[in-house]
Amino acid sequence: GAGYVHSSFADMVVIVNKTNPVTVVKRSVVGRYFLKKSTMWDFGIKVVPIDLPAREPVREEFSKRILQSSPREVESHWISESLVGGKSAPEIVNNAALVKKRVAVEPGGIGYIDSAELDDSIKRVEVVD
Repeated sequence: GAGYVHSSFADMVVIVNKTNPVTVVKRSVVGRYFLKKSTMWDFGIKVVPIDLPAREPVREEFSKRILQSSPREVESHWISESLVGGKSAPEIVNNAALVKKRVAVEPGGIGYIDSAELDDSIKRVEVVD
């Protein structure tokens, strides 16, 4: 993109495993993966979403931008899903280093981190509307 828009948000980027052929993913599709409405990548591997704790600013931004909900609303979604559908929320790890570690070893892994944390252990995907 051209230039930065500075806001109170962290500069959140979505990351996948390096073997993942996807380079661009629709925002709505990322949302479906994290809400477990879609459980397979188009190329036939199970999606493994990795979340950060609800208090993390980058989780807040991810929830607002991608899921268009607050982390709190997402948490209540999972409470009802687990009661009704027996579905459990994505795995939560404590920090970006652990998100990268999980996504790096999990072919279907997808997570999000602050762009400052990007390195070549994982791959950034562009999120489009």
